[in-house]
Amino acid sequence: MTEAKTKVFLTGPFQIIRDDGQDVTPRGTKAKALLALVLLSKNAIRSRAWLQDKLWSESSPAQGAASLRKELSVLSKHFSKHKLDILEITRETVSINLAAVEVDLFDEQLSPDRAELLEGLDVADPEFEAWLTVERQAYWDIDTDSDGPVLAGRGLPVHWGRLRPAVVVEPFEVVGETPDISIAASSIRDELMFLLGTMSDVIELRDARRQEGPVEGYVLSGSVVGAEGLRVAAQLTSTADQVCLWTQRFRFRAKETFDAVEEIAMKVVEALQLRLRDGYWSEIWSSRVTSTEAWSAFQKARILESQATEDGLQDAIRQYRACLEFDPGYLPARVAIGFCHLDMIRLGMDANPAETLAMVEAECKKLSDLNPTDPYCSALHAFTHSVAGNTSEACSLMLAVVERFSGSPELLGYYGILLVYDDRAEEGVSVCKKALALTPHPPIWIEANLAIAMMMTGDKAAWQHAHNVLRVDPGRVRPRVVLCMLSAAAGNHSLARRHARQILELQPGFSAERWAWPGCFKNRQHYEKGVRLLSAAGL
Repeated sequence: MTEAKTKVFLTGPFQIIRDDGQDVTPRGTKAKALLALVLLSKNAIRSRAWLQDKLWSESSPAQGAASLRKELSVLSKHFSKHKLDILEITRETVSINLAAVEVDLFDEQLSPDRAELLEGLDVADPEFEAWLTVERQAYWDIDTDSDGPVLAGRGLPVHWGRLRPAVVVEPFEVVGETPDISIAASSIRDELMFLLGTMSDVIELRDARRQEGPVEGYVLSGSVVGAEGLRVAAQLTSTADQVCLWTQRFRFRAKETFDAVEEIAMKVVEALQLRLRDGYWSEIWSSRVTSTEAWSAFQKARILESQATEDGLQDAIRQYRACLEFDPGYLPARVAIGFCHLDMIRLGMDANPAETLAMVEAECKKLSDLNPTDPYCSALHAFTHSVAGNTSEACSLMLAVVERFSGSPELLGYYGILLVYDDRAEEGVSVCKKALALTPHPPIWIEANLAIAMMMTGDKAAWQHAHNVLRVDPGRVRPRVVLCMLSAAAGNHSLARRHARQILELQPGFSAERWAWPGCFKNRQHYEKGVRLLSAAGL
């Protein structure tokens, strides 16, 4: 089991939160400033002379040195009192052990509405103020390129945890001298960048023309040949071992409709899903032949659904219905609509849960009658029982599914959350961990559910898993709900209120009573505890 670490918040008010949630922030302004000066230095180490110059620039050298010694002594006693071994002091330097802490600025991509760096830290020294002005400019000036926001002047530190696989799209090789072929190759590549860019829940898209240095991930390359029309070849290769995951050739005669872009995009996403994420689910939706219009609408809906917000789920339902307009019998879209409706009930977003549940139950019966062996129809059936309060029956139904498809991370993830609802959170933790271990790039919602399950068992690693989800997707609500509850339970009401504000920014209608649907819980005390903790945070 991975241990939770002490967390340091440099964005917003300076705070240090111990792994058990206790606020251990030093009281003194100079103490906070000293720690910030060290943390924001290369390798988190600074000379004592440099620190003295930034905090006591207007004092005599002897007086400044004495003040620094006193401040370091106070900090050493403070951290020793709280059993924290993070500060290292020598005759010449002061450093912080980054392996023992998590720093928000280093570990989480910042959203555009980020808080101010070291908010409210007012040190009456011109050297410190000049340093802070420069640091704020360096860290908050965002340069947005094709790879997403990056910090100006500094690269984002390497993330830890499970990220989306990075896919670098290279220019397609041109075979032939005619200008038409060059134009076709350029158009194919540009359109691929556009279409694959909409698959943000599946891949992290990179443009090879703007990529500097090697990438740990996958390269999409190809060629275009002008011969009796147009021949297009494409392949997906792993950069780790140069293994080709997928390759295919497309041929389009002069008078045929040219849809290579859509076909290549479909096949690339299928290849990524089958080999890197939940292969069984991808096998189901990719094996059901449908139009490129229906397929594109389905993929866009999946991205919206993954947001797990009220607006996201409602938009996903509309997008899935748009998919069904192109292909009324497309089973994956019909099943997904049912899950979206149940998610809105489970997450406390549905105003008429009884009516919605009855509608989903009726649709689920139709789908199950037509597709009795489909595991996702069975999973939908299990979740209708869970939402109805029949948690044990839901687990029994889902267990039968995972016994047949034990290699599917997504199906195991479903089973894990159903176990949590059935008051078997420790079993749910075990199942979610197994699901995460099955594939290098699992769906991020599985780790969000793991954080919830760990919170219910009192496992401190819930902090880490919730933060890990936010590092991958800062816009997710559920991990922030977990962090809000954990902070309130630890008595850190300031941090709990901070998370509460972020929750309301992401989901304005959120309230403590609507954090979940109480009928899902076999043990209602879990729901009621959540209400109490979130209410204490002001929700």
